[in-house]
Amino acid sequence: MDAVKLTLIFPFLGAFLSLFIRSVYVGFLFSLGTFIFSLFIRAGYSDEILISEKIGFSISLYVDGLNILLIWLTTGLFFLVFLYAIVEKRERKDEYTFLFLLLESLLLPSFLTKNVLVFYFFFDATLIPMFFIIGIWGTGRKVYSAYKFLLFTFFGSVFFLVSIIYLGIEFYSSGGRLSFELEDLIKVVGQLDFQTKTLLFLGFFLAFAVKIPLIPVHVWLPDAHTEAPTGGSVILAGILLKLGSYGFLRFALPLFPDVVREYWYIIAVISIAGIILGAILALSQEDMKRLIAYSSVSHMGYITLGSVAFSGDKITYEGLQGAVLQMVNHGIATGALFFIVGMIYERTHTRMIRDYSGIARKVPIFTFFFFIFTLSSIGFPSTGGFIGELLVIFSAMRSNIIFGVLVAGGAILSAGYLLYLILRVFFGPEKSDINEHIKDASFVEFLTLVPLAIFVFIIGIFPGYFMKIISGGVEFVWKHLSQ
Repeated sequence: MDAVKLTLIFPFLGAFLSLFIRSVYVGFLFSLGTFIFSLFIRAGYSDEILISEKIGFSISLYVDGLNILLIWLTTGLFFLVFLYAIVEKRERKDEYTFLFLLLESLLLPSFLTKNVLVFYFFFDATLIPMFFIIGIWGTGRKVYSAYKFLLFTFFGSVFFLVSIIYLGIEFYSSGGRLSFELEDLIKVVGQLDFQTKTLLFLGFFLAFAVKIPLIPVHVWLPDAHTEAPTGGSVILAGILLKLGSYGFLRFALPLFPDVVREYWYIIAVISIAGIILGAILALSQEDMKRLIAYSSVSHMGYITLGSVAFSGDKITYEGLQGAVLQMVNHGIATGALFFIVGMIYERTHTRMIRDYSGIARKVPIFTFFFFIFTLSSIGFPSTGGFIGELLVIFSAMRSNIIFGVLVAGGAILSAGYLLYLILRVFFGPEKSDINEHIKDASFVEFLTLVPLAIFVFIIGIFPGYFMKIISGGVEFVWKHLSQ
């Protein structure tokens, strides 16, 4: 059995065993094994699983530059979530372990398949474990936030399913066999009139816009992030949001290049609005998790903008590169920020910025890591966020000088609210009620944060290596949009 299939099967097997062996160490060991197997996956892998020979239905597995970094990011973050869960104060850890392993086993096929219907199934199935993770282990209005997350994202994908079924029926009518494979559906779309293509594209776009999320369908995200447990926030920011941006790049753009070419500026304006409005809303937050949640809205806008930044009648290659790199950097940096805020909250039981001041003297390790991940989030040179953000800004400049100026302004606002957060929480005069009881990172917490910090600098210092890895996937999308 090859590395891809082992990576797919291992977390599912772990979820099953966790029903009988009730220990968080089951999650730790199986997530570690999944991560190790995933490291042997290489771009260029392709396989097909035949479901029904009679109707000619099969499912393809495929690895290229678009998904390989996301696969490694997924398995890596789940391993770190379980590593932290060993010392995290959490009730019902056996159920917690089962749901997170189940979530991982549903996420990985989403990134590995080129079958649009299979992608949709796992795209929606991931809602179920995350709904329970927020609803059971969240804080405050956790049930309300869980239902808001579920309803927004589920109803956003209803029209996605309608579009997929329509394309599948069209292919069956023309070819005599059933297929939802991307290459087959691309052939079908080419035979449709522009109005039909536009309606079908809207079904795809709405589902991905809600998941990313884009303005104005972002309203579920701040509540979900704020009330989710630490592990839930890390996976939600680091991986689940990427299902939307990845699906947009993998499926929507190659299927509907002429629709995207016609209306790209509308998507660009929505993305830029998210970058700026998300940053402004982040500046006004007093809850640390809510501030980082709005920063996600802002940073995800860079990804969609880079995905549709046209110069003349051709998509900018560097914009697509920046979008893919930004997905990975956002997953690392924002996931890490949620880790640190969750670790501090477990000690103080407050996320309100006004309750903190001068804690750097008591928690120098947390301060050091928070500063590193903040630098990456604002795109500081030599960090992972720099090259992705720079490529997106450059592609925006090539598309429209006003777009470029606005995006650069959004980057400045991003630096403003994150540096404001550091100054308010970690520096300034000490507050005795918080500072007397707060303790610095434990050894396990330190081990959780170190790998993320290392990769922030590896990506930032050696971006050429990662750009080479993603080149095949980027070229696939670029060629379809440049035809």
